[in-house]
Amino acid sequence: MRAFIFSPDSGLPILPQKKDAFMFNRKNKDVNNLANQEENTNFLLGALAWHGSVTPRVLLSVLITGLYTLGLAWIDIHYYKLPGFAVTPFEYIGAVLGLVLVFRTNAGHDRWWEARKLWGAIVNQSRNLLVMSWNYGADDKQWCNDMTKWIVAFSFAAKESLRLQKEFDDLKAILNDSEIIELRNAPHSPVFVSGKIAALLQQARLNSTIDGFVFLEIEKQRAALIDSIGGCERILKTPMPLVYAIKARRFILIYLLLLPLSLIDEVGLMAVPIAILVAYPLFSLDRIGIELQNPFATKNLSHLPLQSICVGIKNIAATFNINKMAR
Repeated sequence: MRAFIFSPDSGLPILPQKKDAFMFNRKNKDVNNLANQEENTNFLLGALAWHGSVTPRVLLSVLITGLYTLGLAWIDIHYYKLPGFAVTPFEYIGAVLGLVLVFRTNAGHDRWWEARKLWGAIVNQSRNLLVMSWNYGADDKQWCNDMTKWIVAFSFAAKESLRLQKEFDDLKAILNDSEIIELRNAPHSPVFVSGKIAALLQQARLNSTIDGFVFLEIEKQRAALIDSIGGCERILKTPMPLVYAIKARRFILIYLLLLPLSLIDEVGLMAVPIAILVAYPLFSLDRIGIELQNPFATKNLSHLPLQSICVGIKNIAATFNINKMAR
């Protein structure tokens, strides 16, 4: 029988376990892995957290709202009596506007969670391919190592493709220079890698080193990898409808332009902090919806920790090796 064992001689060196190398490290404080960070259990510290918050990205808009309200209040008090509006309609409008923004935020979270499930599928499919290749595949160490390196390469190729990059330095330990160049020059790197896996499977089938049933089962897992990257590309290339984003922001703008006129008559200069308190959650919810739209872009606060996931697959692959034993 054939078995997979932990071995440092597997041809796939295990990477050092850095702080960003754990797929589910909830204590991770790496700025590139905010999706993995655990919520602070201290209420006050969590409420005042700056790092990982959308506050820095909406602060300018909130301050402009405050200055605009201050300008109107100054004009109303010292120069010209501005027309006022009743506050009650704005209360109802604000509630409706909040629901619109929450819907957008929920839609963004659905995209983020769907992307995470697809990458979970890539992890599981890679594990299945590794187990099947080493236990049911060709009784040939070189073939198994070739399968392993391309299985690992798929996740890195998928990551780079979704981030519109072609940096494969992480694969230099397992792919030679010509293979790296081929990968970089490929129009679609995940499909290129999948083709390499398919070619190895076809080679084993033609050489009769794997039976037809095993071939079909491994081929299903290879095809599932393409389905998973296709699902990720659907999320990447299909943003929220532009018409919805425009309308939501237009409603926010009109609401915040008119709200001070109703507040100034009622509370005078106190309209400034009130307008800021109203604007902050509106701008924040709008920004959160934007941040969650693309779960793959590193510029977004809560992007998926794809590097950690890929390193996790690479380290799993490094534990596989042929241990020839009597059948």
